[in-house]
Amino acid sequence: AVVIDGNIERVIARLFAIDAPMPAAKAAIRARAADIWPQNRSGEFAEGLMDLGATICTPRNPECPACPLSASCGAAASGEPERYPRRAQKAARPNRRGAALALFDAQGRVLLERRPDKGLLGGMLGLPGTAWSAEPPDVTAWSALGRPAGRVSHVFTHFRLDLDVYAGPARRTLKVAEIWADAKTVRLPTVMRKALDLALAAKPRHFDRF
Repeated sequence: AVVIDGNIERVIARLFAIDAPMPAAKAAIRARAADIWPQNRSGEFAEGLMDLGATICTPRNPECPACPLSASCGAAASGEPERYPRRAQKAARPNRRGAALALFDAQGRVLLERRPDKGLLGGMLGLPGTAWSAEPPDVTAWSALGRPAGRVSHVFTHFRLDLDVYAGPARRTLKVAEIWADAKTVRLPTVMRKALDLALAAKPRHFDRF
């Protein structure tokens, strides 16, 4: 049987200088491996390739002069063995925009909301804010509530978020559903903590202008 692990994959990709990026190159790597795979003592052959990849044909700084396959290796001949196997370029993360509003009361507490159970940061506490989209956030209704405190950025797995932060004094309504927490100690998701820290830093210079 033809056995392919990460080490063998790398050895074969370099030996034949397979130029297709991963993971599309996997089929070509397996086909090339099958071309040279022996019918007899194939297990020992697999172990040898594994050891070669683990000790000599390493991901970084491969020891080509010590490799028994170097004379036939396409990657070694290219002078750039570390280029193989090629990795596909990561797609650029799309940018999303949003806004968050930090309202503080006289006791240093901030108004929070619990995010919907489904979706990103589901069920977690955060600052009230707009939806996150490719378009600039509409904060027209906030003009009487807060002033711009700045912008924070955060990178999620699939997109980058730029969050405009606004800060202002709370006009408490005492609704049962309101969540108030100490602004300096409350534990929040990283992006919300960034936004709240920015609002805290801006609060002294903005509050006298509300």
